[in-house]
Amino acid sequence: MKLQQLNYLIAIADNNLSITKAAEKLYTSQPGISKQLRLLESELETKIFERNGKQLVGITELGDEILNRSRKIVHEINHIKNITSVANQSDSGNFSIATTQTQAQYVLPKVFANFHKRYPNLTIDLQQGTSDQILTQLQKQEVDFAIASGNIDLGANIVKIPCFQWDRTILFPHEHPLGDLRKIELEDLAKYPIVTYPFIGSAKNSSLTSAFRKEKLEPNIVFTARDADVIKTYVRNGFGIGIIASMAFSPQQDRDLLGYSTKDILPRCTTWLAFNKNIFLKKYMKDFINYFAPHITSEQLSQYIHQDYTSSLQLANSIEEREREKPLPMHQMWHI
Repeated sequence: MKLQQLNYLIAIADNNLSITKAAEKLYTSQPGISKQLRLLESELETKIFERNGKQLVGITELGDEILNRSRKIVHEINHIKNITSVANQSDSGNFSIATTQTQAQYVLPKVFANFHKRYPNLTIDLQQGTSDQILTQLQKQEVDFAIASGNIDLGANIVKIPCFQWDRTILFPHEHPLGDLRKIELEDLAKYPIVTYPFIGSAKNSSLTSAFRKEKLEPNIVFTARDADVIKTYVRNGFGIGIIASMAFSPQQDRDLLGYSTKDILPRCTTWLAFNKNIFLKKYMKDFINYFAPHITSEQLSQYIHQDYTSSLQLANSIEEREREKPLPMHQMWHI
């Protein structure tokens, strides 16, 4: 078994089972990849891919396990190769972070302003997407860090650090009937169309919809967008009332809209930072965590990194216990 064969195997899986695309990605020939795949399957005495003639149409159950272990092997080998260069070039290189539009626009600018002063030679690659897209990038090790919010199981191979909490804000025009109410309840929101962020996975797992259903109400969500400014635009155009992160609403810049905090009617959201537990945390990565969540001590970070969780469920329970014992700070406490 050769490392090259494992790289070919991963490339085929990541390119929709297309050997041609895998060859293009690796700058090699299609016959060469096909030959190495046959040699690997022959050595292992098993079929990794399901075939229809010469075309690959699926991954066998055993092949899926081989693929997962191959990813770990290749990752560890790359990690070993990088140790020396990391030690010698700790202040330069490429730092990739996947995050949501809200975090990228309203949270990270001030963090990066300070971080960039400390590491001016570091190239920062900031990629935006939905929480599901961010998780996929993280699991495929396409980015170093992921920053997002929401109740989502990242799996046992991911270190997930809760960083801060935030409330949602309800948006509506000045002339909207909600503006006449002294106190807005979920029952009032359920009467109107709602424009808000996309859900992670499915609507039934959302803390927003769960809060409504707990009161035996059904929210009328008519439009979703990942960009808070897009949500504001559609609220202004009469699509419905908006529900966005509180940090994305500015009474000065959004003077034509009224904002109402949901702190008394909807659960708070938690923003987390995550990375693969096998990643070598460079000094600038640890410093970034400190800039992003300064309340997390070096000792706490070490506990997150080195604690051995037997399952993703145990990981989630451990985080919830920490949050109950010591509530996370609100976003405004240090970023704004």
